[in-house]
Amino acid sequence: MVFYLLQKDFQSPEKIDAKIPGINPQNLVSFEMGNENITLVCTYGKISMALNRQVTDYSIGKILKSISVIDNSTSHEMEILCDFDDIPMYQTMGYTLVTYGRHNGKYRVTFNIPFSSEKALYNLTVSFFKELDKQKTLKKDFYWNGKDNDILKLFFELKDMENWNVKTVKNKEQ
Repeated sequence: MVFYLLQKDFQSPEKIDAKIPGINPQNLVSFEMGNENITLVCTYGKISMALNRQVTDYSIGKILKSISVIDNSTSHEMEILCDFDDIPMYQTMGYTLVTYGRHNGKYRVTFNIPFSSEKALYNLTVSFFKELDKQKTLKKDFYWNGKDNDILKLFFELKDMENWNVKTVKNKEQ
């Protein structure tokens, strides 16, 4: 349901051609955006996301879907401790098996979650929401190929979220 609602929310990334003061093209080191419950820190190779408990599953889904719209080669790596027989269940959720090994009677399994898979994104959203329900905050990293323009596109995809704004911009010193 979350992803169905999100389908109509997205603009085509090519239509966004706005500027944000403080960003010098090709000199961006990091760009922090968000609101009081969400922080995204974007760099050229990574997006770090921090969430507070008040964040809804819709907001988590919107963030993940927005990232996938901008760069669907983005991925997240997740480590799970489970029974060997549970590994195929995670694969049916769209997760890609990377490694596994025995650990204290269970298996420590590493999965790659590709943002190119809507099924994987949906299941990742559900997973994050359940994890956030158990703790006050949640911090996750995603790996992408985003550059200055992609970071701006991501900001404009998310700007309609409540009180979304630019928090900090760091540029290379010249």
